Amino acid sequence: MTKLTSLTFVLLLSACAGGTPAKNPDGDPPPFDDPKGNSPPTAPASSAKVKDGMDAIAAGDFAKAREILTAAVSEAPNDPQAAFYLGVALENGGDVKGAREHYERALSLDDKLSEAAVNLSALLLDANEGKAALDVVRAAIKHAPTHPMLLMNRALALEATGDAAAVAAYGQAVKAQPDNLELRYAHAELLLGAGKKDEALAELRKVSAGADGKLIAAVATLFGKLGAFADCVGTLDKVIGASPKPDLLTRRGVCRHELKDEPGAKSDYDAAIKLDPKYAPAHYYLGMHYKTAKKTKEAKAALEKAVELSGGKGVGEAAKKELEDLK
Repeated sequence: MTKLTSLTFVLLLSACAGGTPAKNPDGDPPPFDDPKGNSPPTAPASSAKVKDGMDAIAAGDFAKAREILTAAVSEAPNDPQAAFYLGVALENGGDVKGAREHYERALSLDDKLSEAAVNLSALLLDANEGKAALDVVRAAIKHAPTHPMLLMNRALALEATGDAAAVAAYGQAVKAQPDNLELRYAHAELLLGAGKKDEALAELRKVSAGADGKLIAAVATLFGKLGAFADCVGTLDKVIGASPKPDLLTRRGVCRHELKDEPGAKSDYDAAIKLDPKYAPAHYYLGMHYKTAKKTKEAKAALEKAVELSGGKGVGEAAKKELEDLK
């Protein structure tokens, strides 16, 4: 699975009292596996050889599956199932070009084969071919208008092409997969981008109720962008108690800062540094805390540490600018 590259997860929190901006100069990488494409194939086997190939795929033996299914395609070149499953074996074996060719072949033989359309559109999205992916999905949806993965990939393709219809498409995809929290998160992000803040917040709260792992960090970040800092803190409270991590503690500290809970913010930055003394963002935010409190000596020490640990890049660049301001 690939990463969602079309969405940007960057938390830019404005200042509270004192006018010192609480920035996130590092931004946030895409926090979860892309929800699109490549669901386990469910199309029935069209022959004993195709069934053997499917069994090899299920067992994770893609080399064996490729061998069996290559023979199946040779014996029955007009069998869409053989072409599709060979595509699956090739993709899992790292041959994306071959997989794409066989998904296209399968669809040319049977344009109702939804699994092939799902996987082909996912490969096209990975290749930044949003328009081609959209063409594939639109053709397939005519035959399977409620297929969850097709609805999902249509939303992603619309977003990739900059089509405003992406917001509504995500809403339809969410209705088809209401328990898909990653999809709901993407929908919330797009709603925010469309200026629908209240709807975005409502959707994000549904995600927060069940989120865990890497998704928690993204949810907290988006709460910050929405100005819902209490939600940000509450979301992180759920996971930090059981599994404290430097990035989550630092993130919660920033949200506490926005709620004017400076003791709580400092406590989180200190805890993050205790867990990982080399985590530069915690030193940066601690420095910003001290700067807001007009403790220049302490601020300089923390910001200089952020520069040292980051090599002067990312968070280090922001720290250097703050140090210049303290001169």
